[in-house]
Amino acid sequence: MKGTVVATWIKTCRKLYNDDVVDRAMSSIGWKNSKIFSPIENVDDDDVKKVMSYISNDVNVSLGQLWRNIGKDNIQSFFNDFPSFFEHENLYSFLRSLYDIHLEMVKKFPGAKPPLISIEPISDRKAIFTYKSNREMFDYAFGLIDGSAEFFKEKLNIKEIERKSGFLKLEFNFEKDIYYKKVYNFNKLLSFGFVKSIPAKVGIFTIIISIISNIFLIGVKNIPVFLLATIIPPVASALAVSLLMRPKDLIKEEIKIINDNNYTEEKRIVTGDFFEDIFELLKEHRNVIRADFTNFKGVTDEMNTFVANINNISDSMKATSEDISGVVEQMADGAVSQAEMTQEAASALNNNVETLKNIVDSENNNKEELEKAVHKINNSYENVENSSKNIFETLQKFQEVKNKGIELEEKAKNINNIVSIVSGISEQTNLLALNASIEAARAGEAGRGFTVVAEEVRELAEETQNAVKDINQNLAEFVSEIKLLVEKIGNQYNVLENETISLEKVRDISLDAANSIQEVSSTMIKTINDLDKESGYILKISDNIESLSAIAEENSASSEEVSASVSSYTSEIKNLIGNISNFKKTTEEFKNELSKYKI
Repeated sequence: MKGTVVATWIKTCRKLYNDDVVDRAMSSIGWKNSKIFSPIENVDDDDVKKVMSYISNDVNVSLGQLWRNIGKDNIQSFFNDFPSFFEHENLYSFLRSLYDIHLEMVKKFPGAKPPLISIEPISDRKAIFTYKSNREMFDYAFGLIDGSAEFFKEKLNIKEIERKSGFLKLEFNFEKDIYYKKVYNFNKLLSFGFVKSIPAKVGIFTIIISIISNIFLIGVKNIPVFLLATIIPPVASALAVSLLMRPKDLIKEEIKIINDNNYTEEKRIVTGDFFEDIFELLKEHRNVIRADFTNFKGVTDEMNTFVANINNISDSMKATSEDISGVVEQMADGAVSQAEMTQEAASALNNNVETLKNIVDSENNNKEELEKAVHKINNSYENVENSSKNIFETLQKFQEVKNKGIELEEKAKNINNIVSIVSGISEQTNLLALNASIEAARAGEAGRGFTVVAEEVRELAEETQNAVKDINQNLAEFVSEIKLLVEKIGNQYNVLENETISLEKVRDISLDAANSIQEVSSTMIKTINDLDKESGYILKISDNIESLSAIAEENSASSEEVSASVSSYTSEIKNLIGNISNFKKTTEEFKNELSKYKI
């Protein structure tokens, strides 16, 4: 099946039903939805049948009715593509021309196998239509007949006479007379069924008239005279007519030359009668045809030149489209790579943001711990202050003890052990004070060490209290030794007084350290707050990068779509080039056909 017809069928199906149905049908046999059928392309009949069967099942229409619908609509499609084929006065003349149309199609498209169609009139309004085709597309033929009748706006009654393998015979009853027959009875009478020569007919007519007239004029008594009078006029008439009809042979020869497509010779006859007029009409006809074919050949040359220019342009378009396709493909690859890199950057930034958020959360926790540590340092300072006051009170008590010790000098001789304990406590207090100073200077772990020192001071104070109890108990027993104790207490009092001064200095240093730590804490808290804000800004930037990543993905998808469109465009350009080549072949074939006409 030729591509031109298949393309018309596909276009008709899209018109009658919808593109989706036809696209699915074409895809079912591996055809592309945008497939372009070349006029000289041979399409497998089985593929066409499969497509039509698919459409028939999809739209729930019988296959026969589908073909009839296609055939009916195809008449309008054929008219749009080949309007000159429809330039007829009535339906009968169009149907009669189908044989010639199919013959031209065979010449134009080698390998085409159109059906053999003939129509013979059997009366003024009836004709026998025959259809012969191995494809047996009878329903399609009925559709074409219906469409033709509708196109020429004529009512046509169809009667099926015979149907067999590859053959269909119909009787048509037309609305109007289909042909004109004029019988010239006098010419027919003189032919006697076998005489074709005009001179002979004139001779026969003359001899009949001569016989009749001579019977009345001269009678039949004088046979020789009668025969001469009867024979000479017809012979003379036949001879005269034969001589007068001689231009007929030249006219017939001229017509034969025209039928042989030869319009080169210029001729003229001089007869002084209607033969001269007839020959002039033939001459005018030849000149008109020659002028037309001269114009046709000029148009053909222009078409060849045009096709050559189009080929050059199409070749340039092909090269350009391939370049564009390459560039767009590179852009698509770049867009995909950009999208992937942007996605990776967004992912990495998200990880960094998460890490920063964890750091901020950790620093916020540290900020709380630092605030707690500062609070503890402040509490430690207060504890040192209280300890300093307590020690000062202790000094006062020692002064009282000293005063009373003088009175109890004799009983305080055994106080040496207690003084030793107090001396040990004093040394430990000195060391603890030193450790507290070091710990406060370091401010590590928010003064936790200082807390330990304070705890030790507390324990030491308890031991001191126990020692005092012991002293009180031993005072009664060792009053006699108090004098020596008083002296030592005096010495130790001085030492403890000095240590109290040192402890006050430690207290002041602890206060300065607490203030410094407070400033550092405030600065760290401010830094953490700023870091929290910056993490928020970075999070917004991350969101923007994710948006850019989404946009990059969209651009990548768009680039791929553009690449696909350009590839499709390139493919269509190639199809266009192929169709232009086919058009060039068609013009060359047309030119070859015109070369038969010698002008």
